[in-house]
This record gives sequence, structure tokens and C-alpha cells, in this order.
Amino acid sequence: MSESPTVHRRRLGGELRRMREVAGRTHREVAAHLDCSQGKISQIELGRVPVRTSDVRLMAQFYEATTDQVTELIELAQGSKQRGWWQEYPSTAQRVGFETYLGLETAAKAVSCFGGDPIPELLQTGEYSRSLLDSEQFGSGESAIDERLTVTSVRQQRLLGEQPLELWAVLDESALRRAIGGPMVMRGQLEHLVRMGYRRNVTLQVLPFTAGGHPLMGDRVVVFSFPDTADPQVVHIGDSANSRFLNKSEDTGPYLSAFESVCATALPPRDSNTLISAIADQWSG
Repeated sequence: MSESPTVHRRRLGGELRRMREVAGRTHREVAAHLDCSQGKISQIELGRVPVRTSDVRLMAQFYEATTDQVTELIELAQGSKQRGWWQEYPSTAQRVGFETYLGLETAAKAVSCFGGDPIPELLQTGEYSRSLLDSEQFGSGESAIDERLTVTSVRQQRLLGEQPLELWAVLDESALRRAIGGPMVMRGQLEHLVRMGYRRNVTLQVLPFTAGGHPLMGDRVVVFSFPDTADPQVVHIGDSANSRFLNKSEDTGPYLSAFESVCATALPPRDSNTLISAIADQWSG
């Protein structure tokens, strides 16, 4: 996979925001200089849209940027307009915030996640994924389901290879016990989890029912960490209808602390694998 255009947009937006603040300019002033809306400037700085190089030059000029700074900004702007691999699959656009999610996941060095059921897509078997999609109430046709399965399979390749994605997943016990696709599907899914738990780049923990309350109850949280330290961690909070991305430290800090707390409460990886194996045996029938 090529580098994600999402990251180029985030870097460009962050740098343009920093330069604007150093120059003492407001969104209103920049919008007037570009003859556009303040909303467009905000979207650019949040890294949510590709940016024309002509706009980047005008903004850099307004901020009295150096020649080297302009060159760097132009390179980022060009990278922000590249097509992501997921754009070959139209069904990705049907899920709220999913294109941004895939862009961050593609660029990430590590992903940490917690949530109730279902099991995270990066760890799903094909049979489990298909059973979930078959149960959706949105009337997905067979071709759309096949496309979603293909996208999931492509994403899962990140867990393999010489420089695999580092995954830390905390699974709620409910995800291991909810019957998706029947006993055989569930047994295969849990056996797959056990095998994945032995990989060096994958850490699995189970938060058992006996753990009681915790700071992430009701939340599905994913944390993206990137190779370049200049890229701040991003926290995604979402479900089938909502999607929020947080990247300011004052916003991400509470969720990062909450995730650490959940990790400390969950079973250690070895005990988690033991529990997953025991529940897999119960699904045999």
C-alpha cells in the first residue's frame, strides 16, 4: 500500500494552522484573502479535504512563508490529492467516516482498540464477517457484501509481512459469547483469535464480565499511532451511525487514559487466550 493521502492532508492542515497562528491571522482574514468561506479554511486545517496547490501558495504568501516552507507545503498538497487504495471500492463511502478511518489505519504504525461486540474487523474470519453483514438491516446486496469482505481482507494483510501493523485489542467478553453465524462460525472465529494472539505484533486481552464497570462503557474506541512523531495520535469514537476523530491532546488524553485503565483491568494476554479457548470449546456444541 502507498502512503495514505489522509496523513498528507493532516500534516498539511496542521502546518497551515501553525503558520496562520504564528502570523497572527484569523480564519476570516485568510478566507477573505482566498475569496472563500471560513468553513473551507477550517476544513483545510482539520485535514478533511484535499487542497489545491494554488490555494496553498496564496496561504503561504499570506503567512510570509520561506521558499523551503512553500516547497514542503506544495509536496504535502500534492500528496493529499492521491487516491487511496480503498477508493477502488465504492461501498466504503456508504459508511460514515470510513474513508478517513481507512486512511488513518493505512498510515498507522500501531492500532489499539476497545469495544463491545462485534469482534474488530481486523480480527474477523470471513465466515464471521459475512454472517454479520447478512444480519445488517440496511439491505446490502450480494455484490456490496462481497466488496465489503474484500476491503476487510485487504486491511487484514497489514497484520502480516515483515513490518506488520501492531495491534492491541481489548475484547469485551460479550463479543466472544454473542452467537454470530451459529456455533461452527463462532468456534472458528475464536480459534482464529487464539492463533492471532500468538503473533508478535498482536496483543489480545479480554475484559471479563466480572470486571464490572469501567471508563469506556458504551464506547467503541480506536487509537491510531503513526511512525512519524510529528503526527499526533488520533482517537476514533464511533458506531454504525456516528464517527468522530479527535487529535488534540486535550481531547485524546482522557480516552488514552481510559484505554490504559481498561487494559489494566482486563485479563493478561495469556489468561485471555485461555478464556477464549475455553469459550471456543463451548461453541462446539
